[in-house]
Amino acid sequence: MQRVIRRIATAAAAAALVALPGTGARAAVVNPYTPEALCGLGFTAVDQDPIRDAATGARLGTVHLLRNPLTGYGCTVTLKFAYVGTLTRTSVYLDPEWTTFRVDEGNRSYAAGPVHLYVGAGCAIWGGSMTDPAGTVHQHDRANPAIGGAVTCF
Repeated sequence: MQRVIRRIATAAAAAALVALPGTGARAAVVNPYTPEALCGLGFTAVDQDPIRDAATGARLGTVHLLRNPLTGYGCTVTLKFAYVGTLTRTSVYLDPEWTTFRVDEGNRSYAAGPVHLYVGAGCAIWGGSMTDPAGTVHQHDRANPAIGGAVTCF
């Protein structure tokens, strides 16, 4: 009887080890940030665009455009989906028609941005990019080569 109990206990311990993080297959790291948390109170989502690996189609991240309707300010952030926690070159920009262009870029672990600028009731060009560990730059899906980004009017 004690052998049976010992075998059950051993099997249960082995099952518990497999269920523990880091002991089985490696789970994907989830980005702990949200666009709303990075932009701040009052900002709500307006648009977003994925950044994909051009060769594989895998999603690497997402560029987000938010706006605060009370202040008229816009905010952009690029959140990483792949290579989360790893320093890779990541960028985000916002270019409203009435103010100057602003970009945030550098080696980031989780996100680029936020970039805050007054957009009012006009239009803005916005976008972002990510570089994979091999050094290949990936643009967001709607990156128009003529203007460098997507256009949204408020």
